[in-house]
Amino acid sequence: SRTHNEGHPKWFVLGVGQVIKGLDIAMMNMCPGEKRKVTIPPSLAYGQQGYAQSKIPPNATLIFEIELYAVNKGPRSVEAFNQIDKDGDKKLSELEISQYLKEEFARDGKKRHPSAHDEILADIFKKNDHDGDGFISAKEYNVYQHDEL
Repeated sequence: SRTHNEGHPKWFVLGVGQVIKGLDIAMMNMCPGEKRKVTIPPSLAYGQQGYAQSKIPPNATLIFEIELYAVNKGPRSVEAFNQIDKDGDKKLSELEISQYLKEEFARDGKKRHPSAHDEILADIFKKNDHDGDGFISAKEYNVYQHDEL
């Protein structure tokens, strides 16, 4: 079975188990702009259980074509948060994230359908705005908060 998730950027933290182990490994030392095609065995993907939600059968070998757009320091670092949080109110509004996406897209110079921007924005809020107040707080942004932050 083949699934295609055509080029929707995803934000995630590498190395903390937010994605399958194979992707954590495959993306090590990638540079922004780099593309890799990786084949991930079931043992580093969804194994014997598969993943019904994404229609991935048991013992599936996964093939990804990855393009890395951008890397932010640390677990969703404070620098990255502050860069997006233009008004410094310690929470990210839809407008702020929208601006940030525009800048990111302008930087990589790819032609994208305008709706892609809205979809990604909606996706970011769906996954990160845990209390549903329409803002992503520093705590929500920085899911993996370390003591030194």
